[in-house]
Formats: sequence, structure tokens, C-alpha cells
Amino acid sequence: MPDGVKIATCCYCGTRAALVLRGGDRHELSCSACGAPLRQMKVLPRKTAPEPRQKTLARADFVSRKARKVRRKPRKGRLRWLMEEAFDVVEDIFD
Repeated sequence: MPDGVKIATCCYCGTRAALVLRGGDRHELSCSACGAPLRQMKVLPRKTAPEPRQKTLARADFVSRKARKVRRKPRKGRLRWLMEEAFDVVEDIFD
């Protein structure tokens, strides 16, 4: 993209236009749709080269790593199960 490419947005009607500014002269620009002056312009971002990908690990790197321990899912204890059963029995009596 050449230097000096800007996007101008009309503050009255919202029309957008891409402008290529050349030379040292500055002129006041006007909107082609409504004729309002264009004063606020934003510079378009330049296209950048894609970032290089990270190095992938070789199979030997995976072998040297330790395997994670598998964590067991916590289970309900016997006391908790007994309390729930007792609560259900008491609840059934009152129903």
C-alpha cells in the first residue's frame, strides 16, 4: 500500500472515501455526496508480514517429558451417603 493512503469519513452523512495524498500541497476536501468539508482523516494500517510460526516439538522432546498424573475424581463419602438416606427417610415420613 503506498504511503499517504487515508480514509476520510464525512461527519454529516457518514460516507467513506479512500484518499491517496500526493505532493506537498494541501487542499480542503469536500464530501462527494453532501458537499461537507472533510477534516478528520485516519491513516489506513499497512499490511504486515505474517509472524513466523513457533518451532514444533520433535518426537524425542515428547518422550523426555514426564507424563502427568491422572487425578481421580472425588467420590461421595459413606457418611455423606448415609446422611442423605436418613434425610430422605425423614422427609418421606413427613410427606
